[in-house]
Amino acid sequence: MELKRQLGVYTAVLVIVADMIGTGIFVTTGSVLGITGDAGVVLALWGIGGLIALTGSLCYAELASMWPQSGGEYVYLRKIFGPLPSFLSGWVSLVVGFTASVAVTALTLVWYLAEGVGGSFFTDPWNQKILAAGLIFIFGLIHVIGVRSGGFVQNVMTVVKIIIIISIIVGGACLADWNLTERLTASYREGGGLFTRQSGLALLIIMFAYSGWNGATYIAGEIKEPEKNLPKAMFWGVFTVTAIYLLLNVVFLISSPGEDIMGKDAVGAIAVSNLFGAKAGSFFSIAIVLVLLSAVSVQMMIGPRVYYAMAKDRAIFSSLTRVNKRFLTPDLAIWVQMFIAIVYIFIGKEHIIGMLQYMGFSLSIFPLITVIGLVYMRRKHPEIERPFKTPLYPLIPGIYILLTLVMVGAALSLWTVSSLFAIGMLAVGTGIFFIWRRFAGQ
Repeated sequence: MELKRQLGVYTAVLVIVADMIGTGIFVTTGSVLGITGDAGVVLALWGIGGLIALTGSLCYAELASMWPQSGGEYVYLRKIFGPLPSFLSGWVSLVVGFTASVAVTALTLVWYLAEGVGGSFFTDPWNQKILAAGLIFIFGLIHVIGVRSGGFVQNVMTVVKIIIIISIIVGGACLADWNLTERLTASYREGGGLFTRQSGLALLIIMFAYSGWNGATYIAGEIKEPEKNLPKAMFWGVFTVTAIYLLLNVVFLISSPGEDIMGKDAVGAIAVSNLFGAKAGSFFSIAIVLVLLSAVSVQMMIGPRVYYAMAKDRAIFSSLTRVNKRFLTPDLAIWVQMFIAIVYIFIGKEHIIGMLQYMGFSLSIFPLITVIGLVYMRRKHPEIERPFKTPLYPLIPGIYILLTLVMVGAALSLWTVSSLFAIGMLAVGTGIFFIWRRFAGQ
């Protein structure tokens, strides 16, 4: 049984917005300022991050128009390079990409809830884990019950998220002291600048906040008229988030002296306290809870589509191809992701974050290989129909490939141990691939 096309362009845009905007934008700027030492460079890097996401999305839009199936780069890599690269991308998604991410997001949400509400019940570590697990179960159930009902819930929460963030931007702009615009270009350290290894590493950190720009491709098999709607959704989704990120960073940087936020994780909280007053902290915590609700939901929505696509190719247990006859959703794949994510929750947040840090390198590799595959397909198979073609080719894919290589090179140079660990995990995945093929008789 196949998944049914029943989602429109509006839902696809909101899926991208929901998948991209999480805690990253509220905690990353301080780390980036600490690495670069220059506020102007910080703003430039956030703009470059948006350029990377936008060029990547335009490349993916061409591939999605060629193969409008659910599964994202797993599908494209299999079509272009064969089963091994696609299996490894799915392997990373299953082990860490979606499962660990949704666990961390749920735990972070509960932590912010405890900050906003207070009380011994919400601050108890075991209660926090139980609440986070329950949250994942609820959203898993919502997305099992139906694509349209799950999409409606997702859309409502994402609209609420956008309203909250726009309120912070507008309120911050009204309350900020614009006589302090020098904070937007202030330099706090000599020897910095845009063209350094440190800036390349900072850009990689920023791209964690931009991750999700390809979110709509994971549900391409359920989007109506994907050849027309997916390119629109990917462009406007990424463009919207880029604009939001740049405006938020202007508010963050002008709200506080650079020394107060350099190297700090709680940049959003510091900015809100400085602009709206110390008592606004509790309201900010509740606002972040509402922002993160849609992030948990969308990860439970799109991740299982990758495992569904893998199962259809017999790259994983074929039972994950099951589509619920009543609700028309890949219910077993959703339950599997839910189970793994809940296991991660009880392992502990610090261990999950460590896993994400060590595997972050590999999360940049597969989109890079996918865009390289786009260039390869243009040269080797120009005869394939492309309802949407990447504009300004080969400039757009060239920008994406070049900037991603800069980030990967910086990571190998400055995060050598974690990058090599990620490569080692891909080697483990390669071994599992060949064992599975032997087991499955392929």
